[in-house]
Amino acid sequence: LWACTSALFCLLALFGAGKYQRWFSVIASVFLASLCGILAYETPFNLFKDAVYQGIVRVPTDGAGLTPSLQNYWVVIHPPTIFAGFGSLTVMFAYAVSAILTGDVKAWVAHVRPWALTSLAILGLGLVMGGLWAYETQGWGGFWAWDPVENVSFVPWLFTAAFVHGIIVQTTRTRWTATNTLLGALPFLTFVYGTFLTRSGYLSKFSVHSFAEMNNIALWILFGFFVLATGFFIMLWATRGRKLGRTLDKPVQKSTLDRETAYQGGVMFISGLAIAIAIGMSIPFFLGLFGRTAKVVEEPLYHQVVFWFFAPIMLLAATGPFLSWRKMPPKEFLNRFANVIGLTLGLLGITLILFRLSDWSAHADPTMRIEMPGGFSVPRMPWVLFLFSLALLSIVANTWRLIESFGKSKMGIGGFLAHVGLATALAGLILSRGLELKQDMYIVDGSPAHGLGYTVEYKGMTSNPDKDRDNKVLFEVTAADGTRFTARPGFFFTLTNGQNSAFTWPHIEHALSHDLYLNLGAPQFTFWPDAIQMKPGETHTEGVVSVTYIEPTTHGKPGQAGTKFGAKLKIVENGQAYFCEPVFGVSDGPSLTPATPSFYATIEGMNAADRSIRLQLPYTKILYPVQLFYKPMTVLVWLGTGIMTLGGLLSALYRRKKGAISPSGETAPLVD
Repeated sequence: LWACTSALFCLLALFGAGKYQRWFSVIASVFLASLCGILAYETPFNLFKDAVYQGIVRVPTDGAGLTPSLQNYWVVIHPPTIFAGFGSLTVMFAYAVSAILTGDVKAWVAHVRPWALTSLAILGLGLVMGGLWAYETQGWGGFWAWDPVENVSFVPWLFTAAFVHGIIVQTTRTRWTATNTLLGALPFLTFVYGTFLTRSGYLSKFSVHSFAEMNNIALWILFGFFVLATGFFIMLWATRGRKLGRTLDKPVQKSTLDRETAYQGGVMFISGLAIAIAIGMSIPFFLGLFGRTAKVVEEPLYHQVVFWFFAPIMLLAATGPFLSWRKMPPKEFLNRFANVIGLTLGLLGITLILFRLSDWSAHADPTMRIEMPGGFSVPRMPWVLFLFSLALLSIVANTWRLIESFGKSKMGIGGFLAHVGLATALAGLILSRGLELKQDMYIVDGSPAHGLGYTVEYKGMTSNPDKDRDNKVLFEVTAADGTRFTARPGFFFTLTNGQNSAFTWPHIEHALSHDLYLNLGAPQFTFWPDAIQMKPGETHTEGVVSVTYIEPTTHGKPGQAGTKFGAKLKIVENGQAYFCEPVFGVSDGPSLTPATPSFYATIEGMNAADRSIRLQLPYTKILYPVQLFYKPMTVLVWLGTGIMTLGGLLSALYRRKKGAISPSGETAPLVD
């Protein structure tokens, strides 16, 4: 898929490459040849060895099918979309190298700009689709967990964003020429590096994504291409690219308050964020490489680090559009930006009122705190609202500039729209994750559970979970105001490593102000996951249940048919004592003996030497563990993604080179 999408994008870009066409085709062909070398050992068309017998191909029997978590419509859409983004990164790299080799590091930005914008839009869309897949299948109630494989895709997107903003400075101020050739190559090189990390096996224990073990020769081809491509580009850029950039760049006009300074800060912080995340995702690899116990960087640490990049990026995205390319007096800037600040504060106040009136406020814990760097913590609500206010400021500012520029210039519309979409999606992520409420509950037939102002009652199943992968468990959910709906989380058994294991899908009830997310855990049929071993006189206590093995019993004569061995038990549940005597027959096996209102007792085996037993307590009714999440304003994630993608594609459309490009690189008008 990577080879196909790369070939497609390079072929489309080649027609307009002009003077860069020769070196562009060489670089693209070398990369595609390397992928073909990998495919010689990693071909998807290779037959299983067991499928061929005496030269005859045998059709194997049906298997278990896709991994259950992949049986989701996002898996049909997400991989082709994100790999289209990965393939488009090859165009930027081939252009960056060919620009340095041809010696023209000025004209190439007009050629590569629409492709970079397209990459940014498609790769960003693919990333969010992956988050939506996780939200709808993984059951933890979130979109993004800083999974190492997620970061492998995120880092190239960040460098692409930095490159797109660097191009603006070069085309407007004739500066950053050498920097842009570097930024143009980094998205591709970091993705090749990330692909090596993914397929090397070092991340397999730390990711929800799993990959087949890669052929060693294919892995060495991938690693060899990465080392050679990175080494070649760094040498070329250091010896030739920087020199070409210095000869073209105009002198610096020092100013602390202009648009170039804002772009410089934005590119630095976006690139710094990419580097920080790249370090985090690489830690398991380097720990394993040096023989140490590999471990992954946890989500809270990412959040603590990312804030120091997120805050300035949002501020620069909000203030940058109001700055001039020339030095601007602070008073003039404040006059332009004052209305944005006032409108943002007004909208923030309305947001606080709406939250105060919402279900969230009624059930939120005001004592909750968030851990910060340095060992201290802050109250959750003020901190999340502060982060939200930064995103809101960026939304208001870019919407303001979008309205101002509408009808005047098409060039800026896509960029402002993309910024609005990104900030909207981030605002949704901040509120949905930062202010979520969660309640754990256990539900059995006839005994509803209560939490977060809702009553959840079991109503049955749609079919047999042993045979039907589309089986749903039905729960009637009733809100405090009496409104109700039927939640339908999925539940079925799948064969894993020769054993049946339960698989569940969450149910998500979407509303305009929030999502109610019901995650069904694996239904529990027994009190203990495995039977416990007990000797006469022993007591085993767990939670509100205590079991005492009083003494063994025998019914019949040992060695004769029909003889049964039993155990007198005292079981205390919630302070109430019950007595029972489960038995185990030599020929009949274990029996199911009523023990308490909630449990049966069964002996799965007995040791004749010391009369110890293996005891299990099956539930009288299946126990359904449920996690109920209240996630405010999740709709903003969906809305922001659509706006961001539309803005990126509009930018690419308006920035495309119009006309036919001759081999010399000049643009000739098209004739109808």
